[in-house]
Amino acid sequence: MADKIQNAYETSKNIYDDVLTQRNIFSKLYIKLFWSGTDDNDIARKVLAYVPDDFSGNLLDVPVGTAVFTENKWSSLKNAHITCLDYSIDML
Repeated sequence: MADKIQNAYETSKNIYDDVLTQRNIFSKLYIKLFWSGTDDNDIARKVLAYVPDDFSGNLLDVPVGTAVFTENKWSSLKNAHITCLDYSIDML
């Protein structure tokens, strides 16, 4: 079973960001068809809104994935120390 999971991941990792962010029509159709149209961009915006724009403490982002949703917010926090961690080396 582990090989099947790894193989599935290996074949999909190159389209991961495009699918989650629904960057193209095929990704939008896939999300609509298989995930009931869940908009991860909207979810990420709502979650990130809880982090103040002037945050200046320590922050741990687990699992960070590719940081497709968090990169802009984290790079804008000039006085924050942010540690990003993910189980998958391919994500980092």
